Amino acid sequence: MLLFIPITTLAKYDVIDSRCTNSFKTALRSDANDVVYRLSKNIENDKVTYKAIFYNVTKHMYLADSNGKKYSSNVIDGLTPGSKIQVIIYASNNNYCEGYKILTKVINVPYYNKYSKSDLCKGYENYFLCKENSNVNLSEKEFEKKMNEYIESLNKREETEIKPQENDETNIDVLGYIYEHRHLIIVSLTIILLVLLRIIMKRRSKNRGIL
Repeated sequence: MLLFIPITTLAKYDVIDSRCTNSFKTALRSDANDVVYRLSKNIENDKVTYKAIFYNVTKHMYLADSNGKKYSSNVIDGLTPGSKIQVIIYASNNNYCEGYKILTKVINVPYYNKYSKSDLCKGYENYFLCKENSNVNLSEKEFEKKMNEYIESLNKREETEIKPQENDETNIDVLGYIYEHRHLIIVSLTIILLVLLRIIMKRRSKNRGIL
């Protein structure tokens, strides 16, 4: 269920009745600007259409298409996904400005992506091939191929990102081992240092004896 504020354009008109003053026209335009519509989707036999339901249409106005066809119920049914229609608001016979072309509202009907309900789209609803209102013109085989390629590329990216994390964990384990056994390591290094110093001193003593 979608609610839209339509694009509005003013239009020229011809009204014969002199009692249709500028103040009347201004009031009509003000009321017409309050007209909004809601789009609802209808699926029947796998065919998708939209319906536009208009609100705030007063007795002083009526809706018609660009060919002059009147929408008496303020409902336009059977709209094709991805289409664009113009709805013209005219002044009704309840005022002096009968036939006055108040303004035009443009309805942009959203596209409908039939593959948005595919099992391949589960978990990937934000991918453009899976969004309900995406304009996707692919055969079923083409769609499945592109989706499988997309999913495979995501899996490869995840594998690439996991490997550095494994190396980081290895480095953390080594550092943790050193910290845990730091006392033993310090003692071992001290002993090795003392042994090296003793060897060096002995060599110096021998060298002095020879001289």
